[in-house]
Amino acid sequence: MITTLTARHTGNAGILINIEKTDTEKSAAGEKPERVSLGIDVFCRDRKRLYEDTPEKERAFLLDRIESGELKALVFTHEHGDHFCLEDVLEAWRRNPRLPIISTRKVIQKIRQSSPKGTVVSEGALTEISPGEKGFVKLEAAPGMQLTLFNSPHMGDQFSDIQNLVCLLEAGDRKLLIPGDARPDAELFERAARWSPVIDWLIGPFPLLGLPSSRKKIAAALTVRHVLAVHLPRPEMDAHGWRESAVKVCERAADGLPMPLFGDVIGENYRL
Repeated sequence: MITTLTARHTGNAGILINIEKTDTEKSAAGEKPERVSLGIDVFCRDRKRLYEDTPEKERAFLLDRIESGELKALVFTHEHGDHFCLEDVLEAWRRNPRLPIISTRKVIQKIRQSSPKGTVVSEGALTEISPGEKGFVKLEAAPGMQLTLFNSPHMGDQFSDIQNLVCLLEAGDRKLLIPGDARPDAELFERAARWSPVIDWLIGPFPLLGLPSSRKKIAAALTVRHVLAVHLPRPEMDAHGWRESAVKVCERAADGLPMPLFGDVIGENYRL
């Protein structure tokens, strides 16, 4: 049996984590590999047009996976449109009413309030993480994927009232940190280190790696083996050269953190 772990970038901060198990004998006979997936922030639609939405091709791909049952659950780190699209989530639920959705109180409330009249919510389909939760919440998000969540402040003083979930994911033998839009305080990385001091993949917004102050806090708390920088602005909206500046900071830094891969190509698959 061959097990492969990959991450697919679906748009803005969206990541689809896939575990694929291939039986070589069955594969030789033409059988498809066994595959399970978990989606984090995979449906997004930014009303301000600063960030890339989930393209229609990726949306169709994700909905097909949901309908077939391969995509086992969706996680949304917070309610902002560049991380959560209600319309797409309702369509996903129409395709598979038993699809588990894990998120913040505000996201779960929006889904409940907008669900068509008469919709029956399957037991366990909606998991709300309370904004008052101070500790770690552990869930089996999909077969072979253990998810640990905790609340962390959203970056930017103007968003101080936004509940943001940090995702710590153990998939196969890999440990992933996917922080949503968490503010890069030292406490964020120190809490992640209490879960695991070694992170195989940090998949997060590019400012986490493009700000020297943030990099210093990461390096002080964690050993990070690989980085995928997402949440990149649309090129035509990047008037201040944020992406270019982040690349230069990463290239010049001598803090022991790896050079990130920059998720410029939506639909790209990364071997984890």
